[in-house]
Amino acid sequence: MNSNLYKTLVDRKLINEDIVVTATVNAYGFHNGNFVTTKEMMWDPSMPADHVHAIEGMDPERFAKSYNIKADGSVREYKKRGRKPKQIA
Repeated sequence: MNSNLYKTLVDRKLINEDIVVTATVNAYGFHNGNFVTTKEMMWDPSMPADHVHAIEGMDPERFAKSYNIKADGSVREYKKRGRKPKQIA
């Protein structure tokens, strides 16, 4: 995942401790065997951006697009609709 996108999602609190992510983590097997595996787990703030492969079962870019965030982490600014308030002088 792009580190700018990761930072934007964390700053907007779209990724928090209640979110399930698919990530690459170190695991312990039989007879103290250590290996790297990909599994679904709850998000941890110490998890680096390049270890996250999916958020809630979606690609990170698709997850961000649902919140109007581009794949590079930038946010589109929209103009406010409707009447402008009257200026009181």
